[in-house]
Amino acid sequence: MNAHTRKTLAAITGHPAPRDLEWSRFVTLWQDLADEVEQESGDRLAVRLNGHREVFHRPHDGRVSVGNIEQARKLLADHPELQGTGSLFAVAMDAERARILDFDLAATGVQDTERDVRNPDPAARHLRTVERHTGHDDHQVYLRYFDELAAALIEEIGAQRFVVLGHGTGKSDVAEDFVLRLQEKDHALADRIAGVGVLDLSAAGDADIEAAAQRVIRQSQ
Repeated sequence: MNAHTRKTLAAITGHPAPRDLEWSRFVTLWQDLADEVEQESGDRLAVRLNGHREVFHRPHDGRVSVGNIEQARKLLADHPELQGTGSLFAVAMDAERARILDFDLAATGVQDTERDVRNPDPAARHLRTVERHTGHDDHQVYLRYFDELAAALIEEIGAQRFVVLGHGTGKSDVAEDFVLRLQEKDHALADRIAGVGVLDLSAAGDADIEAAAQRVIRQSQ
Protein backbone atom coordinates (compact mmCIF):
# COMPACT_ATOMS: atom_id res chain seq x y z
CA MET A 1 0.00 0.00 0.00
CA ASN A 2 1.62 3.27 -1.07
CA ALA A 3 1.57 6.50 0.94
CA HIS A 4 -1.22 8.12 -1.09
CA THR A 5 -3.49 5.09 -0.72
CA ARG A 6 -2.75 4.95 3.00
CA LYS A 7 -3.71 8.61 3.43
CA THR A 8 -6.98 8.10 1.55
CA LEU A 9 -7.76 4.98 3.57
CA ALA A 10 -7.05 6.78 6.84
CA ALA A 11 -9.34 9.64 5.81
CA ILE A 12 -12.19 7.26 4.98
CA THR A 13 -11.89 5.24 8.18
CA GLY A 14 -11.24 8.24 10.44
CA HIS A 15 -13.68 10.50 12.23
CA PRO A 16 -15.35 12.72 11.35
CA ALA A 17 -16.12 11.49 7.83
CA PRO A 18 -14.31 13.58 5.19
CA ARG A 19 -16.50 15.94 3.16
CA ASP A 20 -13.96 17.09 0.60
CA LEU A 21 -12.34 13.85 -0.56
CA GLU A 22 -11.82 13.91 -4.32
CA TRP A 23 -13.53 11.17 -6.35
CA SER A 24 -10.30 10.45 -8.26
CA ARG A 25 -8.53 9.56 -5.00
CA PHE A 26 -11.46 7.35 -4.02
CA VAL A 27 -11.22 5.44 -7.31
CA THR A 28 -7.44 5.06 -6.97
CA LEU A 29 -7.90 3.59 -3.49
CA TRP A 30 -10.09 0.79 -4.82
CA GLN A 31 -7.81 0.18 -7.78
CA ASP A 32 -4.98 -0.42 -5.30
CA LEU A 33 -6.93 -2.47 -2.73
CA ALA A 34 -9.92 -4.20 -4.31
CA ASP A 35 -10.10 -7.60 -5.98
CA GLU A 36 -12.11 -6.15 -8.86
CA VAL A 37 -13.08 -2.61 -9.92
CA GLU A 38 -15.46 -1.82 -12.78
CA GLN A 39 -16.57 1.55 -14.10
CA GLU A 40 -20.23 1.03 -14.98
CA SER A 41 -22.56 3.31 -16.91
CA GLY A 42 -24.14 6.32 -15.27
CA ASP A 43 -21.10 7.24 -13.14
CA ARG A 44 -21.33 3.99 -11.20
CA LEU A 45 -18.24 2.36 -9.69
CA ALA A 46 -18.58 -1.33 -8.82
CA VAL A 47 -16.06 -2.67 -6.30
CA ARG A 48 -15.56 -6.26 -5.17
CA LEU A 49 -13.42 -6.87 -2.09
CA ASN A 50 -13.02 -9.97 0.06
CA GLY A 51 -16.15 -11.59 -1.38
CA HIS A 52 -18.36 -8.50 -0.97
CA ARG A 53 -19.57 -6.08 -3.64
CA GLU A 54 -20.62 -2.44 -3.42
CA VAL A 55 -21.69 0.04 -6.09
CA PHE A 56 -20.74 3.67 -5.54
CA HIS A 57 -22.35 6.60 -7.36
CA ARG A 58 -20.12 9.49 -8.39
CA PRO A 59 -21.52 12.84 -7.12
CA HIS A 60 -21.87 15.70 -9.60
CA ASP A 61 -19.44 17.92 -7.67
CA GLY A 62 -16.60 15.38 -7.88
CA ARG A 63 -16.43 14.94 -4.09
CA VAL A 64 -17.11 11.66 -2.33
CA SER A 65 -20.47 11.75 -0.56
CA VAL A 66 -21.03 10.80 3.07
CA GLY A 67 -23.16 7.90 1.82
CA ASN A 68 -20.23 6.61 -0.23
CA ILE A 69 -17.97 6.90 2.82
CA GLU A 70 -20.38 4.78 4.88
CA GLN A 71 -20.52 2.16 2.11
CA ALA A 72 -16.73 2.14 1.91
CA ARG A 73 -16.35 1.66 5.66
CA LYS A 74 -18.65 -1.37 5.57
CA LEU A 75 -16.71 -2.87 2.69
CA LEU A 76 -13.38 -2.29 4.43
CA ALA A 77 -14.42 -3.31 7.94
CA ASP A 78 -13.84 -7.06 7.69
CA HIS A 79 -10.81 -7.05 5.44
CA PRO A 80 -8.03 -8.71 7.52
CA GLU A 81 -5.17 -6.87 5.85
CA LEU A 82 -6.71 -3.49 6.58
CA GLN A 83 -7.57 -3.85 10.24
CA GLY A 84 -5.40 -1.65 12.44
CA THR A 85 -4.15 0.55 9.61
CA GLY A 86 -4.14 4.30 9.75
CA SER A 87 -2.07 7.44 9.86
CA LEU A 88 -1.43 10.04 12.51
CA PHE A 89 -0.38 13.45 11.27
CA ALA A 90 1.47 15.83 13.57
CA VAL A 91 2.95 19.29 13.07
CA ALA A 92 5.87 19.91 15.43
CA MET A 93 6.84 23.57 15.20
CA ASP A 94 8.82 26.41 16.70
CA ALA A 95 9.60 29.89 15.36
CA GLU A 96 12.13 28.64 12.82
CA ARG A 97 10.86 25.31 11.50
CA ALA A 98 7.80 23.11 11.28
CA ARG A 99 7.95 19.36 10.73
CA ILE A 100 4.91 17.67 9.17
CA LEU A 101 5.11 14.03 10.23
CA ASP A 102 2.90 11.21 8.96
CA PHE A 103 3.12 8.29 11.39
CA ASP A 104 2.14 4.83 10.16
CA LEU A 105 0.13 3.40 13.05
CA ALA A 106 0.15 -0.08 11.53
CA ALA A 107 3.95 -0.32 11.54
CA THR A 108 5.99 -2.17 14.13
CA GLY A 109 7.95 0.53 15.92
CA VAL A 110 7.97 4.16 14.86
CA GLN A 111 7.71 4.66 11.12
CA ASP A 112 6.97 8.00 9.50
CA THR A 113 7.46 10.24 6.51
CA GLU A 114 8.33 13.88 6.96
CA ARG A 115 8.18 17.25 5.23
CA ASP A 116 9.86 20.34 6.65
CA VAL A 117 8.77 23.95 6.29
CA ARG A 118 11.19 26.66 7.43
CA ASN A 119 10.39 30.23 8.37
CA PRO A 120 11.68 32.16 5.32
CA ASP A 121 12.55 35.27 7.36
CA PRO A 122 16.06 35.15 8.91
CA ALA A 123 14.80 37.40 11.70
CA ALA A 124 12.88 34.45 13.11
CA ARG A 125 15.96 33.09 14.89
CA HIS A 126 16.18 36.12 17.18
CA LEU A 127 12.73 37.47 16.62
CA ARG A 128 11.91 38.85 20.04
CA THR A 129 15.27 40.64 20.37
CA VAL A 130 15.01 42.05 16.85
CA GLU A 131 11.53 43.37 17.54
CA ARG A 132 12.58 45.10 20.77
CA HIS A 133 15.56 46.88 19.22
CA THR A 134 14.41 47.59 15.66
CA GLY A 135 10.63 47.60 15.77
CA HIS A 136 10.56 44.68 13.32
CA ASP A 137 6.98 43.52 12.72
CA ASP A 138 7.18 39.95 14.02
CA HIS A 139 3.51 39.38 13.22
CA GLN A 140 4.18 39.73 9.48
CA VAL A 141 7.19 37.42 9.73
CA TYR A 142 5.01 34.73 11.21
CA LEU A 143 2.10 35.21 8.80
CA ARG A 144 4.24 34.29 5.80
CA TYR A 145 5.62 31.28 7.66
CA PHE A 146 2.14 30.19 8.78
CA ASP A 147 0.67 30.52 5.29
CA GLU A 148 3.47 28.48 3.71
CA LEU A 149 2.99 25.82 6.37
CA ALA A 150 -0.77 25.76 5.73
CA ALA A 151 -0.17 25.28 1.99
CA ALA A 152 2.22 22.39 2.67
CA LEU A 153 -0.29 20.80 5.05
CA ILE A 154 -3.04 20.87 2.44
CA GLU A 155 -0.73 19.04 0.02
CA GLU A 156 0.35 16.44 2.57
CA ILE A 157 -2.68 15.48 4.64
CA GLY A 158 -5.55 15.39 2.17
CA ALA A 159 -8.75 15.15 4.23
CA GLN A 160 -6.97 13.93 7.38
CA ARG A 161 -6.96 15.53 10.81
CA PHE A 162 -3.71 16.55 12.52
CA VAL A 163 -2.19 17.50 15.86
CA VAL A 164 -0.19 20.70 16.40
CA LEU A 165 2.71 20.53 18.87
CA GLY A 166 4.49 23.69 20.06
CA HIS A 167 7.96 23.94 21.55
CA GLY A 168 6.74 24.92 25.02
CA THR A 169 9.66 27.16 26.00
CA GLY A 170 10.54 30.68 24.94
CA LYS A 171 8.49 31.17 21.78
CA SER A 172 5.89 28.70 22.98
CA ASP A 173 3.01 30.70 21.57
CA VAL A 174 4.01 30.06 17.94
CA ALA A 175 1.88 26.90 17.63
CA GLU A 176 -1.10 28.65 19.22
CA ASP A 177 -0.61 31.61 16.87
CA PHE A 178 -0.56 29.24 13.90
CA VAL A 179 -3.88 27.74 15.03
CA LEU A 180 -5.36 31.23 15.36
CA ARG A 181 -4.15 32.09 11.86
CA LEU A 182 -5.90 29.02 10.45
CA GLN A 183 -9.08 29.87 12.31
CA GLU A 184 -9.01 33.34 10.77
CA LYS A 185 -8.00 32.43 7.21
CA ASP A 186 -8.70 28.75 6.48
CA HIS A 187 -11.69 27.40 8.37
CA ALA A 188 -11.67 24.06 6.52
CA LEU A 189 -8.08 23.33 7.56
CA ALA A 190 -8.66 24.65 11.09
CA ASP A 191 -11.56 22.23 11.47
CA ARG A 192 -9.13 19.34 10.94
CA ILE A 193 -7.03 20.22 13.99
CA ALA A 194 -7.44 17.31 16.40
CA GLY A 195 -5.74 19.14 19.26
CA VAL A 196 -2.80 21.28 20.34
CA GLY A 197 -0.02 20.22 22.71
CA VAL A 198 3.36 21.25 24.09
CA LEU A 199 6.65 19.34 23.78
CA ASP A 200 10.32 20.20 24.22
CA LEU A 201 11.22 19.78 20.57
CA SER A 202 14.92 20.41 21.17
CA ALA A 203 15.15 17.04 22.92
CA ALA A 204 12.31 15.15 21.22
CA GLY A 205 12.80 12.36 18.72
CA ASP A 206 10.16 11.03 16.36
CA ALA A 207 8.96 8.50 18.95
CA ASP A 208 8.45 11.32 21.47
CA ILE A 209 6.49 13.35 18.93
CA GLU A 210 4.26 10.39 18.06
CA ALA A 211 3.62 9.68 21.75
CA ALA A 212 2.78 13.33 22.44
CA ALA A 213 0.41 13.46 19.47
CA GLN A 214 -1.29 10.28 20.66
CA ARG A 215 -1.79 11.84 24.10
CA VAL A 216 -3.37 14.93 22.55
CA ILE A 217 -5.75 12.71 20.56
CA ARG A 218 -6.77 10.76 23.66
CA GLN A 219 -7.33 13.93 25.68
CA SER A 220 -9.53 15.42 22.96
CA GLN A 221 -11.84 12.41 22.79
